[in-house]
Amino acid sequence: MQPNLNLKDGLSGILRAKNEARFVSACIESCIDALDELIIVYNDCSDTTPQIIKEKQRKYPDKIKIYPYEHNILAYDLTKDQLEYIIGLPEGSHQLLSTYYNFALSKVSYRYCLKIDADQIYFTDELKKWRDLCHTIPCWKHSFFIGGIFMNYFSVYRRLSSYFGKPFLRMLPDKLIEKCFTYYKSYAGFQLLKGKAAISLSGLNVFKDEEWYVPFDGLNIHPPYNGEGDTLIFRLTRNTFFSKFYNGVSNCVIEKFNCPYKVMYTGPIWFHLHALRENCWHKVKEYKDNNPEQFVPIEKFPLMTYEEVNKKMDHKSHSVYQRTLFALIHKQGCHIIKKYLNLLDNIE
Repeated sequence: MQPNLNLKDGLSGILRAKNEARFVSACIESCIDALDELIIVYNDCSDTTPQIIKEKQRKYPDKIKIYPYEHNILAYDLTKDQLEYIIGLPEGSHQLLSTYYNFALSKVSYRYCLKIDADQIYFTDELKKWRDLCHTIPCWKHSFFIGGIFMNYFSVYRRLSSYFGKPFLRMLPDKLIEKCFTYYKSYAGFQLLKGKAAISLSGLNVFKDEEWYVPFDGLNIHPPYNGEGDTLIFRLTRNTFFSKFYNGVSNCVIEKFNCPYKVMYTGPIWFHLHALRENCWHKVKEYKDNNPEQFVPIEKFPLMTYEEVNKKMDHKSHSVYQRTLFALIHKQGCHIIKKYLNLLDNIE
C-alpha cells in the first residue's frame, strides 16, 4: 500500500483506534491544534469510539479525516494455529497489523508524519514547535556545530555506559546540558528538514488512584519514561513503511517501522495513560499497595535527580542503553513536565 507522495509542507498525525472511548477525546483535544491534520483509522470497535471520533470530526472538519478499516486483524494473544497462519501471510495482507498502519499512512496529506496514540495526552505547545518547523525551509546556523558536538558526546556516553554495564560517565552539569540540548534540538530539526533524520519523542508514564503518581513499576508498565525510538516525526517517502514483526518467542505478530533515517532524540512531550487502562489499572494498583515506595507523587518527580530516578528504576525492565537515554530526557525535560501538570486535572 503506497503512501501519497504529492504532499504539502506540514505535519500529519495518524491515530489507530480500537475501543479507545475512555481517552481518545482528551488525546485529540491535546494534539489537534499542534497538527495540520489528524488521520484516524478505526477497527472492530465494540464501544463508543466511532461516535466520539465522528463528533470530533464535526468539531474540527478541516483537520480530522476518519476511515474505517474493515478487516479482522490478528496480532495479539494468538493461538498456535493463528500464529502460524499470520506468520505465513505475505506483506500487505489485510489481517496484518502492519497493513493497518500502512493504510493510515496512505491517507496523509503532509510531508512529515507522527504516530499518535490514544492513551497519550500531548503537551500542545511543545508539539506545535515541531509542526511549525515542518513548514520552514532548512537554513544552516553556526550553532549547529555545538548541537553536533553534543550529539557525538551523548553517543559516546551511551556506548561506554553499555560497554561497562551501567551509566558510566557523569554527564555534563544540568544547566550546561539544558543549554547544549537547545542547540542539539535545533540541529535535529535541520536534519529532519534535510531528510537525514527522524525525531524520536518521549513521554512520562503516570498512574492515578486517589492522587497522581509516577510509577516505578517494572512489572507492568516499564517506567518511568516511555518512547525510546518507536514514536517518530519522520519525512514520508516510499522507504518509510511498516512491516510485520515476530520476535520468535511471543504469541504476537506486530508491526515494525522501517526507518531509513538517523534517529535523534528529544524530551518529554506527553503523559502516558496506559496504566489507567482497564486491563492494567488493577495490576498496577495491586503492585502499588504492596510497594508504595515505588510510586512517586507526580509533583515531586521533577524534583528528583536522575541519580535518584536511576536508583529507583527496575534495571531488569530497561537496558543500560535505555537508561542513559532517560538520563538525557530527565535532565533537560523536568521543567517541561512541571509546566504541563495541569493537563491531568480533567483526566478521570
